[in-house]
Amino acid sequence: MPAPTVVLVYGWLGFRRILFWDYFRGVPAMYAEMGMRTLVPDLPWGGTTKQRSTSLADQLADEPGPLHLIAHSMGGIDARRYIAHLGGHARVASLTTLGTPHRGSMLAELVQHGLWPFRWLAGVHDLTPAAMARFNDETPDRPGIAYRSYSSARPVPEQPWLVRYFGRRLEAAEGANDSQVSIHSSRWGEHLGTLHADHYELVGQNVWLNPFRRRERFAHLPVYRRIGEWVLDQSD
Repeated sequence: MPAPTVVLVYGWLGFRRILFWDYFRGVPAMYAEMGMRTLVPDLPWGGTTKQRSTSLADQLADEPGPLHLIAHSMGGIDARRYIAHLGGHARVASLTTLGTPHRGSMLAELVQHGLWPFRWLAGVHDLTPAAMARFNDETPDRPGIAYRSYSSARPVPEQPWLVRYFGRRLEAAEGANDSQVSIHSSRWGEHLGTLHADHYELVGQNVWLNPFRRRERFAHLPVYRRIGEWVLDQSD
């Protein structure tokens, strides 16, 4: 029996790899040790959902499946569009999302005003609550595919100081969050739990950068191992 194929889909401002730095830190190597084949498609940086999902579809066009997609942040939105509208339903068996703004984020509206540089990146317009409400109406889940999700949150004082402002604004509007996405917005399909992590820790990136205070670190690899073990169980 061929090894299961896992597709890791990174977020809006993500990357496949920079030098020795993987976006999904340590995950491809761990999945290889577990006997799984892992793909990390190269998606347009800062692009729209349409651009990113089209690129995802193009790069997976010759993959016979079944494919198990694991997506962080906006990558989960791109994966859903690929499955529902671009033929992905024919080869995808599951989608597991981590910190994906399935119902949008008020931060996407916030950064479109003032001097925020993100306002010039087209993809931010796709992530407002209004835009995601339209997306959800137009993008139903496909039958026969397992949709699974993890949310994440840290109290605002435990969030990296660089993004704590966003965490405060998001908390006031949507409740507990990981500094970028609220728990409420992250839940989709079978909710597997809320992880005690900020948005970046979900992929093993530590941007705490606070020399005056320590916090308990979040171990991301056990979460991905559980996902991988579930994928292997589906392949038996």
